[in-house]
Amino acid sequence: MSTASFFQALAQSPIPPDRPLVIQTWAQTLDGSVAWPDGTPLLISNPESMRFTHQLRAFCDGILVGIGAVLTDDPQLTARYGAQRQPQPLILDTHLRLPPHARVLQHRRPPWVLTGPQPHPRRAQALREQGAHIVPLPLTAEGRVDLAAGLRFLRTRGIRTLMVEGGPTVHTAFLRAGFSDWLAMTLSPRLLGGLPALRPLVPSLHASLPVLDPRHWTDLGTDLLLWGTPRL
Repeated sequence: MSTASFFQALAQSPIPPDRPLVIQTWAQTLDGSVAWPDGTPLLISNPESMRFTHQLRAFCDGILVGIGAVLTDDPQLTARYGAQRQPQPLILDTHLRLPPHARVLQHRRPPWVLTGPQPHPRRAQALREQGAHIVPLPLTAEGRVDLAAGLRFLRTRGIRTLMVEGGPTVHTAFLRAGFSDWLAMTLSPRLLGGLPALRPLVPSLHASLPVLDPRHWTDLGTDLLLWGTPRL
């Protein structure tokens, strides 16, 4: 398989009527690490993997990360490597902790911040002054932003394809909720023993484990792209 096959499969995937098509993606080492053990960011991907990631960003209508990833990495959430199209940046931020100096606020498309139903007035105003669009949403029983409500909102606003980039808590939440249509991992052949890509997914030792089915892979230089559809 090739990256062209991957993008062809995405282009042919039916868009759900009530939410975007969700593509989860992350870069990890061979042992499943995405950062140093204390959460410090680590550059994992080689140039070919980076180019693939930015191609995927340019393919999608929106790119979503959790507030933890913003506070740790301060990402720009732009598509580079000559991309002509920029996805809409989206921040999942239950308690509106996005700092007004975050680099994503300099994006040419101001971010949409998906937050709780009663956002802090002063924080919300500070972010609006930086151009952010605050989107209040209901919470789940666990006190997190309701992903189903958030995805419905995005679909009504024209987000048909959504790239979910992390971090581990966000990826785990999407997989547990069954909202992941495609999963694309780039794997570096290095070993680290660091922060894992996911939180625990199954409730017990006797639960069935999620699998990728179908699954495909292709070389990205020294890295490997593994992709398919998660089945719980």
